Amino acid sequence: MKLKTDKHKTASSLLATLSLTAFASIGTSVVWNGLPFIAKQYYGFNESQNFSLFLLIGFLYIVCAFASGKLTAFVNSVCSSRTILAVLLVMQGTVCSLPLLFESAWVVWVAGGVAGGCSAWLWPLVESYLVAGRHGKTMRSAIGYWNTVWMVSVAVAMVAIAPLMESHASMAIVGLGFANLVAVVPLYWFEREPAAHDESEAREHVPDGYKPLLAGARILLPLSYIFNGVLAPVIPFVLSRINVEVLMQTPITAIWMFARVTVVCIMSWIPYWHGRWSVLWGGMIAMSLGLVAIFAASSLMMLVLGLIFFGVGMGVTYYVAIYYALAVGRAEVEAGGTHEALIGGGYMVGPIIGLGTLQFGTDGSENTFYPLAISVFALMAVGIFSFVIIWKKDR
Repeated sequence: MKLKTDKHKTASSLLATLSLTAFASIGTSVVWNGLPFIAKQYYGFNESQNFSLFLLIGFLYIVCAFASGKLTAFVNSVCSSRTILAVLLVMQGTVCSLPLLFESAWVVWVAGGVAGGCSAWLWPLVESYLVAGRHGKTMRSAIGYWNTVWMVSVAVAMVAIAPLMESHASMAIVGLGFANLVAVVPLYWFEREPAAHDESEAREHVPDGYKPLLAGARILLPLSYIFNGVLAPVIPFVLSRINVEVLMQTPITAIWMFARVTVVCIMSWIPYWHGRWSVLWGGMIAMSLGLVAIFAASSLMMLVLGLIFFGVGMGVTYYVAIYYALAVGRAEVEAGGTHEALIGGGYMVGPIIGLGTLQFGTDGSENTFYPLAISVFALMAVGIFSFVIIWKKDR
């Protein structure tokens, strides 16, 4: 029997949505940023194994994100979107308890793969709940709060797992699972379905100029996550190369995440950037400069500066992309799914580049990452060229 899934008129509780986001983002942080450290430190993964792990997670993420809208529509025939969120969170919480029972390295592959696939379906749904029924300033404000909350959670999680890295790194995966189970609690205040999104009102607040800006953002978004997909698996080895202690590696990595939070907070307070290409240009330049500094770092100071620039660029790129995606896409799950799929595509391509270039490096030498860096910079040039083409068409 088909359940009735009529959408309600008022927007969903912002507090409930932000609460779920805070706890679920802890899990996201451990998967995308903490897992490389856990795999290296506790399970003995090398660079190649870390890239392979990220390739698996990225592949599952992009498949599930692209399918999220259709999957939701299909499953809505038997249950509500709220129930889907609960099931996804419980699945992640359950699979991440495996380190309590097993010590084998296959636990990392299973936990990372399942968590990646589930989160790719979960976030488009959460994004739909966030903005459906909200327009103009109210929508911009909600997206600003949401970006700030999830980015703070991601950064704090990276600092919080630091004490576990020396001898109990696998317990960070268990913590990921627990955070997802806690995230189920705010669902009590969720409606069965996201609110209805008035199309006429949406059109009133979405100028035609947003469409080319969305196209430009959708060049930079996957490019930014290709950079992240390359950087995340090797950053533990970059830090080891400049002799950073294990206990300090995840907090130092979190510097770029805190830089991302800072720029997102500023953007949420200042609406000046809406509709402006210069903001996208600034994000691209900051991100590129940061990546160059990270790969070229011969000291901790240079690495920290690189991480700050990289974080600023990532923050600008993400905020612009999610804002235009949800504004132009009318808050639909499909719009969020496309946004998340582009992220997953970046996470998948990054490890492919890493695996393809590591064989040309010399293990144990400073030039280990040179072929990888050269490949990334070549891709950066292609991405910038594509971005310029779209920008010129809008002139």
